[in-house]
Amino acid sequence: MSGIPSTNDSLALDFASTIGRLAYAPLETVAFWSAVALPLAYLPVLSGGLSTGELPLFAGLIAVHAVALVLGRDHGQQ
Repeated sequence: MSGIPSTNDSLALDFASTIGRLAYAPLETVAFWSAVALPLAYLPVLSGGLSTGELPLFAGLIAVHAVALVLGRDHGQQ
């Protein structure tokens, strides 16, 4: 009966799942609040006009914001 997981396997998987959730929770919280606050960083960049030198900075802000939105999307959904 190798297809049936043993109790030890189930406990190990439950433990790993719990540890994974505990490790991800702070990252999710930081990502959520970063996604909330990052648009404030756009204001100084956009207020003076977007020059060629600031374009990589603005693109980086957009990319970091997108990552924060994805990672923090389930914050507070428990």
